[in-house]
Amino acid sequence: MLAVSLTLDAGGSFRSVEASGHANAGARGEDIVCSAVTALLRTTLTVLSGEMPGMEAESSGRGSLSFRAPVTEDAAAPLLRYAGLFLSEGLSAIAREYPEAVGLKIVRADAPA
Repeated sequence: MLAVSLTLDAGGSFRSVEASGHANAGARGEDIVCSAVTALLRTTLTVLSGEMPGMEAESSGRGSLSFRAPVTEDAAAPLLRYAGLFLSEGLSAIAREYPEAVGLKIVRADAPA
């Protein structure tokens, strides 16, 4: 199973995400569930990294990716809010369609990012 933990602040803005494992919904390199989750995560990471210096990302290899937003000024708030909405809606849709392949946990943190 692909385990994904998405952390948002109290207002729904992105703080961090951790994904590990495999969906096992297809052959290696042909798994549409892994591909969908990977596309959402990598697109979000690429956009945030391009707009926000200090993004922290880690991957221990295939089947593992995590990244977090730096504590930032209010100027980045709309981008982090959109990233939170984009990931929560996109990942939730995949988890609903493939509940046996994706375990999604959305955590709401108390303090804004």
